[in-house]
Amino acid sequence: MLRVAAAAGEFYPEDKKELGDIIDKLLNQAEPFNLAQGKIFGLLLPHASYDYSGQAAAYGFNAIAGKNFDTVIIISDSHYERFDGVAVYPAGLWETPLGKIEVDNDLARTVLAKSKRFLRRDSAHLWEHAIEVQLPFLQKILKKFKILPIVFGSENKDWQELADVISKNILKKKILIIASADLSHYLPYGKAQKIDQKTITSILNLQNKNLDICSIDAARTLIKIAKNMSGRAKLLKYANSADVSGDKSKTVGYGAVAFYR
Repeated sequence: MLRVAAAAGEFYPEDKKELGDIIDKLLNQAEPFNLAQGKIFGLLLPHASYDYSGQAAAYGFNAIAGKNFDTVIIISDSHYERFDGVAVYPAGLWETPLGKIEVDNDLARTVLAKSKRFLRRDSAHLWEHAIEVQLPFLQKILKKFKILPIVFGSENKDWQELADVISKNILKKKILIIASADLSHYLPYGKAQKIDQKTITSILNLQNKNLDICSIDAARTLIKIAKNMSGRAKLLKYANSADVSGDKSKTVGYGAVAFYR
């Protein structure tokens, strides 16, 4: 089963060389983050087009440069299809212009077996850009890895159970969790800055409240995993769409946060 690229040409370049060059440029422009003590197990990263959120995302990906992970679990809330439950991509390959990535079918089976709320729903992944935009960066940063894409169909309490399931399996292999989530949407610049600061403060304190965020259940999942693991969080970069567009009337916030033990 092959999931072909759906966001190429819209959220990032579809030409392989152009895509690689842009990612290299973004990574080179982002400051490196070296954790003297501890181990990164999670990243909260934005999922807009690379023109807008790519620089913030690059700060997060630089934090895992030189590290090795067996599997990267990428979680988002659905932008295209509403359904009841959590869609776990079960097996096969995901394709980007940089190549194909294998799905961790063993971990997928483990997660799917833990709850009737976790289900196979391939259509939920067909057009989901929030997961896909993370993949080319991962292909540039990491060597050999598998992925497990997970999409929430609607806002509910499933994030609590998913966080517990992942927490119990994260130590069995080298796993990185990415919560693919933008911050506030379509607010005036000043108001967006204030609201995003409240959201970031909650995230850094590992609190699942005052979160004005897109893909809120993905963010909640990672925050709960961090609490389960007695982890910590550090803001690597905050940005706003107005930084690129200059339009401060309706903005979108972007944050890159590292979670570590």
